[in-house]
Amino acid sequence: MNLSVNHRKQVQYELMLGREATSAIAACPVGYLPIGCLERHGDHLPMGLDVIKAHKACCLAARAIGGVVFPPHHYAGIHRMEEDEEKLFTEDWGNLYTVETTGGQLAEIITQIGRIGVKTLVLYSGHYPGSQVEMIRELSETLSTDSLKIIPFAEPMVLNGDHAGISETSLLLYLDKPLVDMTRIGPINHEEHHWKPGHHPEEATSAIGEEQALAIVDYLRVAVDEAYGR
Repeated sequence: MNLSVNHRKQVQYELMLGREATSAIAACPVGYLPIGCLERHGDHLPMGLDVIKAHKACCLAARAIGGVVFPPHHYAGIHRMEEDEEKLFTEDWGNLYTVETTGGQLAEIITQIGRIGVKTLVLYSGHYPGSQVEMIRELSETLSTDSLKIIPFAEPMVLNGDHAGISETSLLLYLDKPLVDMTRIGPINHEEHHWKPGHHPEEATSAIGEEQALAIVDYLRVAVDEAYGR
């Protein structure tokens, strides 16, 4: 199963050349904003996994559907925790950002994206605890207007998402295999992540990842067409 995309087509906003960017938005005013956080995902996946996979999936979607992908935002992931839990998470797992700071940043970024001509924006969060999904839904409802439609998206909307288990590991094996080191999965990772049978990362494959990527693109195609009025 292969995605029908033009892999040579430049869709990354930050890599476009001057008026190439504004022309691309004028021709197809669809944008993608990949967001997430930096945190540990086992020992076999990169700290920036959430946004890395979101960015690469957005690029696949843009090549298949149309539109421009804005630079990935690694500082836009939240958890709602008690103070002692925040300290443990920050010191032992990675970085943690407040709801207020993250929401304000994203609101400003989204507003500016609308001002440069984007009419439909996919807000793709590769980080998806309940608080994060709630945030992107709230931003969508608050910031969507007649001239800018925001589509909130997180992988559990179409996949059996997990944290560094078979789903996320398979997705990155397909999207960027060299970033995955399966030999580093050990007992401590199972102890920390509490993977259940059927979600063990050792069972991940690139083929599973490709099926997941196809499901993501298909979902976004329908959502973009509906919002964009095509």
